[in-house]
Amino acid sequence: MSAVYLPVYVQNALEDNLELLPRIRAGAPQRKVLAFCQNFRIAGIGKLFLDGSPDAFRFHLHQSGRAFAFFSAHASEEGRFGSKALPFFDALAAGDLQGAEEIARHSRRTWVQGKEYEEDFLFVEFCMQHACLGASRATLEALLERYEKALEGSEDFRLDVCRALMEAREDDFNAALEQYLEARSDEWAELEDNGSVASEVLVTEGRFCVEGLSLVYMAERQGLMTEPDYLHIPSLARKGRPPAFDARSWERIEVETD
Repeated sequence: MSAVYLPVYVQNALEDNLELLPRIRAGAPQRKVLAFCQNFRIAGIGKLFLDGSPDAFRFHLHQSGRAFAFFSAHASEEGRFGSKALPFFDALAAGDLQGAEEIARHSRRTWVQGKEYEEDFLFVEFCMQHACLGASRATLEALLERYEKALEGSEDFRLDVCRALMEAREDDFNAALEQYLEARSDEWAELEDNGSVASEVLVTEGRFCVEGLSLVYMAERQGLMTEPDYLHIPSLARKGRPPAFDARSWERIEVETD
């Protein structure tokens, strides 16, 4: 897939968010908020690829996280699903631990059967508990036991990554993360072959793993040594400093004009 249209995708994503902004302010449903956050993610990854700009990358992820934090603090529990809280990882990847903690505190703590996969809910819940909520070892172990049971023997390398994080095992973490990223790459390749994913998503989220970057930061906070580069987590994204955090950053949308 050619990235020749990447500047257009970035522009379109931010223009779409300008149109969505009044609805987000007024209290849009989760699906609209997630679209709003994804647009920031597309813009951030796109600018990283186009300009090599980790600052713009982090700022747009920060916007995504703070927009979802705003939603999480005001939406009813019935309108929220834990597995869908992907902007939590945007906040972590931006270095905005405060924003990530706010999302985690307001996240729904129960799995909604029939609306989300239990293993997806448990992966996000484990990361929130581990990174932001100060969960006990017993709580983390219970989550991973439930996670393994939910898989019913199927393979999910995210579980191995979570285990390595809980045990603070450096070699196991790096090996499991590499396996997860390879499996994820294969999944995106299949989506590309099937033509079942939009081009702007394929050339951004399909080529960069925000969740993986978040897991790297979680490992480093535990003192684990990580690799400078991983598949779809280039070292460029880890350069520089986090942005100046602002709870209302998501309302400042700047679109370039000709």
